[in-house]
Amino acid sequence: MAAPCVTIVSADTLLAAALSTLLCEKGVFDVSAAKSFEDVTAGNPDRPSAVVYDLSGAGPLDPGPIAAFTSGGRKAPVIVLTTSESFDVVPALLDAGVRGIVGRDADADEFVTAVTEVAGGRIFVSRGMMDLLVAHVARCPVDRAAAHLQDAESLAPRERDIVRLLSTGMTNREIAAALHVSEGTVKTHLGRVMVKWSVRDRLQVVLRAIGRLHVTPADPGGGAEGSEAPR
Repeated sequence: MAAPCVTIVSADTLLAAALSTLLCEKGVFDVSAAKSFEDVTAGNPDRPSAVVYDLSGAGPLDPGPIAAFTSGGRKAPVIVLTTSESFDVVPALLDAGVRGIVGRDADADEFVTAVTEVAGGRIFVSRGMMDLLVAHVARCPVDRAAAHLQDAESLAPRERDIVRLLSTGMTNREIAAALHVSEGTVKTHLGRVMVKWSVRDRLQVVLRAIGRLHVTPADPGGGAEGSEAPR
């Protein structure tokens, strides 16, 4: 696959320069910078691309500019950098069409992985933001009995094992190692789960599974890679 074209959208020129340098050091990325979405130029339709939008110094969340960009016929998916520690930003950003969310605790490798995954057509939510999501759903006072029974019985034992591990923040590679199967087998089982549950991606699998399959939220101090979806 061709190297992705990446545009950093940030009012902070120093941050934009630092992120550009990081991406270039980590791989063969074609990186440019823009002050706003209006300044983002059309990329090559034959190459994967992504836009990294810096929300770290933007104050209260305003998903309007993101939604306008993602719904305006542009092909480039958006990855957001945010310093927010509130769960509320996650559904707001996803509703605005964001395909990647990277929190303030992400390291360089996780950021580069987010760009690569999203440019490749997948969704990525960093470990820190996934922890917020898991904690929020775990606290929600909902009636789970009927949904738990229906969801649990719809999955084969191996599918349930994979969903549980996925919901604790593991990547496909980590799940495969834990269950002593190939990554291809993990992807096949996840595909079947998505069909059975009528969901589009790994993130929606996690949202549906948390609290319904007695999943234990991921340890915030764990050492696994970011919780990306899908892969």
